[in-house]
Amino acid sequence: RFVSEFGMQGFPNIRTVDYWLGGDKSERFPQSRINNNHNKADGFERRLELYLMENFKHSFEMESYVYYTQVMQAETLASAYRLWRRNWGGKGREYTAGALVWQINDCWPVTSWAIVDYFLRPKPAFFTIARELRPFTVGMTRKDHKKFANDRYADKFTIETKLEIWGTNSTLAEKKAKLEVTTFDLHSDWRQSMSWDVVLVPNASTELFKDTLPGQPVRTKTSEIPRVLIVSARLIDENGEVLGRYSNWPEPFKFIKFPTVEELGLKATVDADGESVVLSTDKPVKSIVLDVEGHDVKWSDQAIDLVPDDPQTIKAVGAMKTNVLSCSEQGGQGQ
Repeated sequence: RFVSEFGMQGFPNIRTVDYWLGGDKSERFPQSRINNNHNKADGFERRLELYLMENFKHSFEMESYVYYTQVMQAETLASAYRLWRRNWGGKGREYTAGALVWQINDCWPVTSWAIVDYFLRPKPAFFTIARELRPFTVGMTRKDHKKFANDRYADKFTIETKLEIWGTNSTLAEKKAKLEVTTFDLHSDWRQSMSWDVVLVPNASTELFKDTLPGQPVRTKTSEIPRVLIVSARLIDENGEVLGRYSNWPEPFKFIKFPTVEELGLKATVDADGESVVLSTDKPVKSIVLDVEGHDVKWSDQAIDLVPDDPQTIKAVGAMKTNVLSCSEQGGQGQ
């Protein structure tokens, strides 16, 4: 089966928004007349805000609104590609054979389904899709399973969270790798790690793990709040290279009490050449979007999930060493 068209709207780069506002600061809010004129989708107000309210704790400050619509688009499209690649499961299980995202770019400065805006500035979704289309990827889902004691009582049950992990390999040769899985508690120093050797079959997905979520207690009431556990998975080849990584967070994100900026210990170190940034953190961070003051920079990745002891290097072409670097992430924008 081929998914012929799907998509999700998201605001373009804030520079593109400021271009169509033309310097009119009185119109620099999401519901303004000029902003409305630059979205041609029928009923876009209801659709955008419905998705935002269901998933994020957002504000109506312009930069924040742009950021959260972009993250929403990035998360939606990446999740779709990730799950559909899992559905290419080998002979007799080729349930999804491909997908076509709507759309690549715009013919006018506008808020739309595009993953690259009118001025060819990539949105975060461009990068999350690119990650999910690499030759080797790793994916995860978590689901709550409610089990009743018997068929006579509705008030006696247990809720157990199950974690599933799979890998994908789009090459025509099998790939040996090590799977590293680490679970972090967002609000303490607790963590648990495990690793084992895996073989990714060629041109298919490979199921790698299905069991209870490490560290998540069994609940007996729907009112019990589960621990905020983040699961990081990495595929490592024989040379120590990271073939693919993915972090699975509890959803909806709006219920998460994110650590303060000071608690995160997030560091962004610019190399001496000014063309790469090394990101590291003491606590898991969700959806990092990098920017600099002034002109555009060409980034190698965006909408980055970061966990402790797994620094990531992001290439940044465009004389960045002469500008001020800023990071936006869920729960603490604008560092």
